[in-house]
Amino acid sequence: MGKIVLTMQMSIDGVVSNEDRWMTLSEEIFEDYLEYYQSLEAIIIGGHSYSSMAHYWQNAEQSSHSPLERAIAERMNALPKVVISRSQLDLVWRNSEQILAIDDESVAREIGKLKQRAGKISVESGVGTWQRLIRQDLFDELWLLVHPVVASDGEKLFALADKPFSMNLSGSKIYKNGVVGLHYQK
Repeated sequence: MGKIVLTMQMSIDGVVSNEDRWMTLSEEIFEDYLEYYQSLEAIIIGGHSYSSMAHYWQNAEQSSHSPLERAIAERMNALPKVVISRSQLDLVWRNSEQILAIDDESVAREIGKLKQRAGKISVESGVGTWQRLIRQDLFDELWLLVHPVVASDGEKLFALADKPFSMNLSGSKIYKNGVVGLHYQK
């Protein structure tokens, strides 16, 4: 059975939205992302993030100045992508399919089917999708890249968690730019 990994950039005050305002990536982080993407069999993307991610990563494969980012883009573009959305979307990114989010039960059922057919699955964005999977307990691991900045404004990852839960720290890494990678498992 597959594993669902929630992966995201986060400020030290727990904000996971508007990362373009505060996120600082590095070649060192790109190296770890490339290794991570090579271990995946599929990615999940929320409907609100899908079009911007599709546009960015399809172009990054050719236009990025970073060889590592181009390699990440190539891998992401090749991976199967599952989009969770309440409304029908125009699926422009190759290897994309959609799960219509009719209700929480239908999403849970479709995620269960996905876990049956794929190994390691990364949930790339957006905040609503991460929050839904946390609230419904539909994930197995959490990989946070915590940036040394207080964003002060934005959506917080665990804002909608309606019950306490604990996880086990299975790995950590301090990057040269001050970002801390934290990998948790249930």
